[in-house]
Amino acid sequence: MNIKVLGCNGGVGPGLRTTSFLVNGTMLLDAGTGVCDLSPAAMEAVRHIFFSHAHLDHVAGAAFLMDVVYDAEGSGVTLHGTDTTLDVLQNHLFNWALWPDFSKLPSEEEPTMRFARVEQGVPVDVDGLRLLPVAVQHTVPAVGYVVQDWRATFAFSGDTATNDSFWSAPNALDQLDKLIIEVSFPAEEAEIGAITRHYTSATLAADLEKLEHRPELLITHNKPGFEAKIQAELPGLLKGWAVRFLQRGDIISI
Repeated sequence: MNIKVLGCNGGVGPGLRTTSFLVNGTMLLDAGTGVCDLSPAAMEAVRHIFFSHAHLDHVAGAAFLMDVVYDAEGSGVTLHGTDTTLDVLQNHLFNWALWPDFSKLPSEEEPTMRFARVEQGVPVDVDGLRLLPVAVQHTVPAVGYVVQDWRATFAFSGDTATNDSFWSAPNALDQLDKLIIEVSFPAEEAEIGAITRHYTSATLAADLEKLEHRPELLITHNKPGFEAKIQAELPGLLKGWAVRFLQRGDIISI
């Protein structure tokens, strides 16, 4: 598998892009502002978007991608998400008031985008990959994903705070090569982490005790302004783990 980091920040600013990962050139995990750095040709190659949840920093890029691929040749783009996520996308984003409804453009018979429901614990097979949606703990209903091909496995947390459900899925597998995991705040920001249901350095370190594998940890979603503190303290809390802080443009090969 080849994963390109389009966006891995917990907010925007100069050089910062929000969550989006391009897998094998045709599938997106989330569609934050990082999608907007893709060329038109690269956008037209995308066939599937799997959303963790419908917060704006994870979906905004999908709107602009649809605008670019609207008249491209092909079968369109399928948007995968839970019932809650798809409801938000249909009724609050692609609703003609905020943005055109590309599920009806250029026609309802041959639309630019289609919607496909995912269910926790039910795998989905697309483009040689198997994606397993796994429940996580956020302020809205959200999932992470375990992604497999014939030789490798990685997991993506999306946005989450401490929980048990996310860890049970990879523990049931024989291997886990990489873990893309969010850490939004340093340990001293425990209160805001709890309110917003995001990991801090300390809560992630505690939750990793539940994981029975030792994958490389690929850290994402640092909130702007907290990056230095997180990156200074996390390695000390995760002794014995291989830790990498992701940056926009990184390529992850598994």
